[in-house]
Amino acid sequence: MNIDFFKKIKELISDPQERKNIFASESLAIKTTLLGGVLIFSIFLVFIVLILEFLTPEINVEVKISGPETAEAGELITYTVSCKNTGNVIIESPELIFNHPDLSIPEKGEAIESITSDKFGNFLYPKEEKKITFKTRIFGSKDEKGNVRSWLNYKTKHSSATQVSEISTFSTQLSEIPIDLELDVPSKIPIFPETKNEFKFKIRYCSFIDYSLDNLKLEINSPPDFNLKESHPKAIEENQWNIPILEKNESGEIEVRGEFLKQQEIGKEMTFVVQLLTVIRGEKILLKETVKKSLTYRPVFLISQEINNQSEYIASPGEMLHYEVSFRNIDEKPFRDLVLISTLEEDSHDLSTIECPKGENKAGDNSITWNGEVIPELRYFQPGEEAKVEFWIRLKPDYMPKETSEINLVIRNNVSLGEFEKEFTNKVNSRLEIQQEGYYKDKYGFFENTGFPPQVNKTTTYTIVWKIKNYYSLVKDVAIKAFLPVQTNVKSSHCSQGKINIKGEFSERESPYSAIPADFSFENNLSYKTQSYEVKYLQIILKREVPYVYYDYVPPTGYFGRITLNSVMEFQKKYEKEILLPQNFKEPTGYVDKFTRLKLNELLTQGMPATSKEIVWELEKIEPGSGILSDPLTAAFQIGFTPTLIQKGKVAQLISEVSASGKDQWTGEIIFAEDELIDTSLPDDPSAKEGKIQ
Repeated sequence: MNIDFFKKIKELISDPQERKNIFASESLAIKTTLLGGVLIFSIFLVFIVLILEFLTPEINVEVKISGPETAEAGELITYTVSCKNTGNVIIESPELIFNHPDLSIPEKGEAIESITSDKFGNFLYPKEEKKITFKTRIFGSKDEKGNVRSWLNYKTKHSSATQVSEISTFSTQLSEIPIDLELDVPSKIPIFPETKNEFKFKIRYCSFIDYSLDNLKLEINSPPDFNLKESHPKAIEENQWNIPILEKNESGEIEVRGEFLKQQEIGKEMTFVVQLLTVIRGEKILLKETVKKSLTYRPVFLISQEINNQSEYIASPGEMLHYEVSFRNIDEKPFRDLVLISTLEEDSHDLSTIECPKGENKAGDNSITWNGEVIPELRYFQPGEEAKVEFWIRLKPDYMPKETSEINLVIRNNVSLGEFEKEFTNKVNSRLEIQQEGYYKDKYGFFENTGFPPQVNKTTTYTIVWKIKNYYSLVKDVAIKAFLPVQTNVKSSHCSQGKINIKGEFSERESPYSAIPADFSFENNLSYKTQSYEVKYLQIILKREVPYVYYDYVPPTGYFGRITLNSVMEFQKKYEKEILLPQNFKEPTGYVDKFTRLKLNELLTQGMPATSKEIVWELEKIEPGSGILSDPLTAAFQIGFTPTLIQKGKVAQLISEVSASGKDQWTGEIIFAEDELIDTSLPDDPSAKEGKIQ
């Protein structure tokens, strides 16, 4: 019997199908056993946890804050708060409290934020961890610290009273205050002790913070011997000015005029302090402070400078500048063998263009020298005597800033006469650069165009691309404009910033030939005694175009008779330049040929022609360095162009010259740029050939 049993087993094992069934059954049994074991073990663990919680409850919550240890003032920073239940008791009704730094502006506006229980799912289970982020901007002086605090309020089933976790803290130090505050006070102040001395200086400020600052105040602490008389703009209080709002890369300037009283000591140190402050939640905060110390001295020379006949001339890139430096001896004694040196800033001046008829300049050198051999006053300079020197130099048209903080361009000229030195600074306008490109094959992939090559009375679409660059300073209220011909209209548009407006855009009007189907066009030549529906449509057009030949009372019959013949001849005379001259015909033929049909079809497609259209791209502002240190701002639009018969065989204009204008926030002047028109020759598109209308 045992032998038979083993034989049976052997037969089963030798059968592949039976062997497969056995193994499948065994696998299922193993899986079932394992799942059952896992389930039993899980229940056992839960039971153990419940027993431990009931017998030895351990309540412990960890709150930790992570974030940047350093940050720039005004930078948007993120703090992450981790809440972890490290005990064996279920935390109920958890509420997280987060205290932002005192001198900060939280993204959500509240200095104390509360994350309610529902954001936690009302419970925080043992070993469970939740992470929540908070964003804020810290302000203050350099190296000042912003401190944050956070804790968790919660309950458990063991106590109905609210419990509080240990308070977690974190500090972020301000590593940089990205604001320029310049006090334009010379290192030496000219003083005549026997008289009152007028003195003026400027304060310039600019923000690089990626955030609009408001509620700013600027305060000046000047020496006690200096009396402030007036300023531009006017102060709201003595030595205090309001700055309503200051955006990124926006700058401002305050000019202060005053006087020093008589009997000023020569060689005395004068200290000027300027502070930029803001108010957050009622507390005054110092953002930036600049201190300038100067010594009083009694001058022997008065030196002044004019550029292009103006003392405070605002220059433009690429412009030729005429410098005139005047100097006067205000001392009681003469001076002999003086040397006057003018030293120019190299970055923005094109030194290769210097023209100095009486001065000495070596090629590539940024200084010009005059002596008594060419300027007699320098050989022997008598009291009260005055003289001047002059030179010409061009500003670089393509000087490029090296970094984003290099904005608000100025040009400097340091003049030295004997042991006396004086530096002159002049503002420079930013440079706008507009580039207009035209494509049939759109290399940027904005639009898919159709209808090439252009043909009379057929629409071809093109892509027009505008790219604008801005070099040195913030420019606001920018408008880029161009005009489109009558037979061109805008199909679609796209811009990276701002908005595009179409003024005078063609709108569909009721056709004057309502009796002619909208999709009809003349395909066949027509001649005397022809009869067809095309002749009838021809007569409808002739009745409107030459009513003095095809009279109103004559109905369109569809028969090409004598009246129709005379009317066609008159029509050909009316449009002689488009029908007769291209064929070298001196007289009308009365035969409706290809050129006559083209003109008829043009009248059908144009309907009632509209005036030219203006396309305007409006931008609220363009940051300095746009297109130079970053990608240019871009606008693209697809136009549909339908050539007329008179344009056949010619290159036609698609869009006029483009112009750009905006207000330079540094100089206060309106600056301009322009680029050439685009025609069907498409110089930017290598796939386009001659571009002549077919």
